[in-house]
Amino acid sequence: MKRLLSFLVFLVIILAPAAVIAAEASISGIMVDLDPLRVSFEVRDAFTGEIEEAVKSGMPTSFNFIVRLSRVDPVWFDEDIGEWEFRHTVKYDTLKDEYEVRLDEDISREARTKDLEEMKSFMSRGEAIAITPAHLVPGEVYELGIKAELDKTDLPALLNYMFFFVKLWDFETEWHTYRFSL
Repeated sequence: MKRLLSFLVFLVIILAPAAVIAAEASISGIMVDLDPLRVSFEVRDAFTGEIEEAVKSGMPTSFNFIVRLSRVDPVWFDEDIGEWEFRHTVKYDTLKDEYEVRLDEDISREARTKDLEEMKSFMSRGEAIAITPAHLVPGEVYELGIKAELDKTDLPALLNYMFFFVKLWDFETEWHTYRFSL
């Protein structure tokens, strides 16, 4: 009985940080420009100490962003207009002591910086990202949904046992929505 109780306490101590981390990250500051349709936003509290340590160790780390656009129908189901996905990836170069950040939505633009805070800003912000739906009707109500997630690191089976803690810092934000009309 004591062993079972000790094991349960151990599991709570190990798994509790994952629940706390997942609850903290959130989308904020959504701004939408209508002509042409562009969206800007920020992910707050995306970087924990564990994620920073993983980046500093040279492990490539990616944030995936998903943007969905739908036409709101008050009587029936909403109509999906489109979904766009893009990724921000950071890799730390220990020899040069700098971060290399690749932003997929900007035609794979790369930025280099030695400043940790600047790297975090590159990784957690989307600025004036073009959303290109086929057709929007003036006067209709649309809803833009944004979600961010830390890319799940896939390790070989043997390394999964050695680096089980990597799974503990996965996060995914809730969908954050913004309604607008043309």
